Amino acid sequence: MKVVVIGGGPSGFSAAMVAKKVGAEVTLIERTECLGGLGQVAGVGMPGRAAAVFAEERALGGADLVNIFEAIATHKGITVPGVGDNVTLYNVTKLDANMQKALKAAGVEFVLRKAVADAAMTNGKVEAVLLRDGTSIAGDAFVDATGAIEGPTACNELGRGCVDCVVKCPAFGAPGGIADKRARIVARLNGYGKPGVIGTSLLIPIASLSAPLQKEMTEKGYAVIPAPAGVFVDEDRMKRACMPEMFKHDVHRQNLIIVDVGGFAKSLASGGPMYASSLRSFPGLEESSVAHPLAGTMGHLVLWTTLACHDNTMKAEGFDNLFVAGNKSGPHVSLADAIVTGDLAGYNAARCGMGQRCLELPKSLMVGAFVDHVGRRMRTEEGLKRAYGVMEIEILEGLGAYRDKKDDIVGAVEKVGLKGIYKTKVYETS
Repeated sequence: MKVVVIGGGPSGFSAAMVAKKVGAEVTLIERTECLGGLGQVAGVGMPGRAAAVFAEERALGGADLVNIFEAIATHKGITVPGVGDNVTLYNVTKLDANMQKALKAAGVEFVLRKAVADAAMTNGKVEAVLLRDGTSIAGDAFVDATGAIEGPTACNELGRGCVDCVVKCPAFGAPGGIADKRARIVARLNGYGKPGVIGTSLLIPIASLSAPLQKEMTEKGYAVIPAPAGVFVDEDRMKRACMPEMFKHDVHRQNLIIVDVGGFAKSLASGGPMYASSLRSFPGLEESSVAHPLAGTMGHLVLWTTLACHDNTMKAEGFDNLFVAGNKSGPHVSLADAIVTGDLAGYNAARCGMGQRCLELPKSLMVGAFVDHVGRRMRTEEGLKRAYGVMEIEILEGLGAYRDKKDDIVGAVEKVGLKGIYKTKVYETS
């Protein structure tokens, strides 16, 4: 029985690892020359507030990607203003190599520089994916983890054009999966109420910072730089990045916060759109430059324009054997969201391919409640005005699912009989 995963980012990797652990043969297809997707510019592997969710995910038997973040960490257990306590930052330059190593060790086949162009289908069942080079890869079940990014189409119409970001459309073509062919597709709305949200990541070479600031980054892992008086705040870009909620947080509004992600200083989410055009106004950044995106401070890619509606098993609407994960499955904000949706999609793809009934995580669990919440919210216009993170304690508390003590978290997983489910073999029905 074979599961085919499309997309080698954090959610695709997670889906492939779980599907393999539970007994499927797995082929992962990645359009570019390396794995990691948006994780190649994220760098914040484990904010402190994600600890509870990752404890639950590990109790389920997943969260393999977290092991990689810890292995390539630049800093562990630090407190970063605006992020939280017990934060792990990782070296973005080592992510691809370590993801490839983990897939090989697990026995997952993966192919690079192969892009999906179409799918061979019988009604709602996918038989094979058709690649741009004319070849095809057949499977029993499939996972679309290609993100909700259209590439030049959306970037030209809704953004600032191509900015040469980590998606690498000029070299490898636009991203594309197969969920769009039948699933109900929706888009997240920006601060103007229009579809499509501009990304925020900025990577600044640490070597371009002042010597004192380089020293602070090396020793602490981060720096909080107060905004100079009169500094330009790009309100338009903030709205296009759908960051108005950050306006009310003084720590973001009044400072530029950067973290060490392995040779680069990453500006935290609000810093990119707020201060990208005025970085050299900040003390220590007078000679700084932007390495990602290559277009520098001009803008960023457009995200979340092709979100695929799905049920609580992660099965895409209109399909019998296609599951979605990561940003394809909702307007998510963090790597934690990619991991938990990827784990569930990979597990259910394996179950589906083996003729088993798919698993819907109980809403008594944090991940189960979160998946259900996002699935419902993304079907409404109001719900598409914001993004959602499984790390948001307020959401989980509102759903009555949040726990912060490890024993309680593991106990809740054991109570519903799902301890280690993501690494327990699933067998084909006879």
